[in-house]
Amino acid sequence: MLKGKTIGILGAGNMGEALLGGLVKACIIEPDQVIASRRNIDALERLKRVYGIRVTGDNRELVTKADVIVVALKPQVLPEVLDDVASQITHDKLVISIAAGISTGMLEAMFADHVPVVRVMPNVPALSGEGISPYCLGQYAREAHALMANEVFSAVGVTVMVDEDLMDPVTALSGTGPAYVFYLMEAMVEAGVEMGFPPIVARALVRQTFYGASKLLSEELRTPAQLRRMVTSPGGTTHAAITTLQSHDFVKIVKNAVFAANQRAHELGKGNRS
Repeated sequence: MLKGKTIGILGAGNMGEALLGGLVKACIIEPDQVIASRRNIDALERLKRVYGIRVTGDNRELVTKADVIVVALKPQVLPEVLDDVASQITHDKLVISIAAGISTGMLEAMFADHVPVVRVMPNVPALSGEGISPYCLGQYAREAHALMANEVFSAVGVTVMVDEDLMDPVTALSGTGPAYVFYLMEAMVEAGVEMGFPPIVARALVRQTFYGASKLLSEELRTPAQLRRMVTSPGGTTHAAITTLQSHDFVKIVKNAVFAANQRAHELGKGNRS
């Protein structure tokens, strides 16, 4: 689907670089099919040097040359940037947005033409090619556009199509989710250090524990709850740990964190809509 297409990365920060790097490394496209923009000219030159792509400091040039425009901007700056280039974005282009809280309808309203829009919420493991990128289609997007978006984001992990009314919850669950994991890992490392481990050893123990547990879960048919019960012997050390977490309403705390992220994603969308 991307053969002969030019992919424009509008705002090539961490996630934008992950995408273009994944596309080039997986040989899905040739480096000269990518054009990237961002404010930091030195960072652009590094992208050009490392990946062999085209770069520009002019967003209008990017959207004029690109067939597929990946909007990798923060939601707070997206309206201003798109307002400046909207007149160059026509119905024969595909806009893919990864901005949290910005609906396809809000994006479509910025364009005079009936521009096909796909909204995607990748997460930070995309930096290692192991992300998950749920996506939904705007009213003018068709199957061919879905296939193109799927091809772009399959370069950095797994994709799944969802209804748009689930995109804010997606942001809260998988988009923000890695931070929950990192925070739990931080706490476990601190506990290890307090028990006497050197920090580097504590980090190694925790890192491999999470990696191994995730790998086991991905290869098993059993659910997380079933695996947890499998390793929790009555009266054992794991039972003591889980009982302590339960006594502090651990599940409720995690759910409340996810719900708070969901609410913030919704607020971001409302703020930009107003």
